[in-house]
Amino acid sequence: MSLEEDILIERFLRNQLSEKEQNDFLDTIANNQNFREKFLLEKQLFETLNEEEWSYAAKIDVTEIEEYTALYRNNADRLKQVIHKATTSNKRKNKIRRLTYFSAVAAVALFALLINFYPQKNQKTINEIYANYSTNELPSLVTRNPNEVDPDLAFAESNFKNKNYQEALIYIDKLLEKDKDNSTLYIYKAISHMELGEYSQAEKNLNSFIHSDLIDSEKGYWYKSLLYLKTKDVNKCKQILQIIIKNSYSKNKEAKQLLEKIANYKT
Repeated sequence: MSLEEDILIERFLRNQLSEKEQNDFLDTIANNQNFREKFLLEKQLFETLNEEEWSYAAKIDVTEIEEYTALYRNNADRLKQVIHKATTSNKRKNKIRRLTYFSAVAAVALFALLINFYPQKNQKTINEIYANYSTNELPSLVTRNPNEVDPDLAFAESNFKNKNYQEALIYIDKLLEKDKDNSTLYIYKAISHMELGEYSQAEKNLNSFIHSDLIDSEKGYWYKSLLYLKTKDVNKCKQILQIIIKNSYSKNKEAKQLLEKIANYKT
């Protein structure tokens, strides 16, 4: 966009054009999309800012700019350069208006960066936390009854470790039909469903385990907390962790650590 066009827009906004110039100006708006978009932005700035505020680009707090650029150095260097240029430019109105435009665009870009940066950062961290705890010290299936090893146990564990969760579930369900008192099978089944994104099945399985009369059914609370962690339902995850800690259930030490790590996260 040329300086002449900037001046033309300003004259139109200040009603300084002749009748013929106004008609030509309106024709240009109707037929030139780039010019129309430029005009609409300038019109919004003109109507929003008074004469004193129109020069705000020259008064930007450089300290605040440096704080933002230090945090987002890789993404905001151009923003710093543009605004720094605005702070050192001369005070002619047309120059200030052009710098105001670029500063506004840069501010919008930084705002978009801010609102997208934190969710992505939180999302990634939650996934990492889940990955660290999901199979942490998971008991082996094949060592439960070393004198009577069922081949299906070996197949179930092998597929699970190789992340063939659908195949693992086939053997796990088969084994549960023969041995409903094997707590480890419930855990493997729940995690397999979780890794497949079948969260309702995982929750149903864990609830059955928790409410069973198995001696170590309390372990189900820990894996239920991991289920909520994986689904990003941080509030429910915290609630389950607090139950574990309050009742000194299995994994209460890990529960305290996990609760501390997610303390500042919200659903």
